[in-house]
Amino acid sequence: MKEMLFLIFLAVAAWQDMRDKEIDAWLYVVFGGLIWFGKLCFDGPVELWREAVNAVPGIALVLLSRLSGGAVGEGDGWFFVVAGVALGVWNAVALFFISLFLCCLWCAGMAVWGWRRRISVRRKTVPFLPFVLPAVLWVLRG
Repeated sequence: MKEMLFLIFLAVAAWQDMRDKEIDAWLYVVFGGLIWFGKLCFDGPVELWREAVNAVPGIALVLLSRLSGGAVGEGDGWFFVVAGVALGVWNAVALFFISLFLCCLWCAGMAVWGWRRRISVRRKTVPFLPFVLPAVLWVLRG
């Protein structure tokens, strides 16, 4: 149940990230609340310390975003807070690194494309959440 809600959340958030390069805050509240409520209903009592640990990767990204002046999207950090609650800390970390690898491949391809066409891609921004979509399928498969 929580995995299905998480996939819907990811699809909507990735679409918004591609379209607007930002995600509406209400998505985090609604889907994060639904996922947490689903865990309470289907998994039984939730230990708050464990949920806090599950949110650590996302919280670290939010702090990194604030410390870097927005070089890392704060919305991506909040996304991984919800991912940690939905999937657990280790799956959220795996999801982040697989997504980061896919994003790096895409950006390297963009750099080569720009170099070959003599077009500067230095100031281009790339939305991160679309790369999470194929990564989550890999993580949930295992």
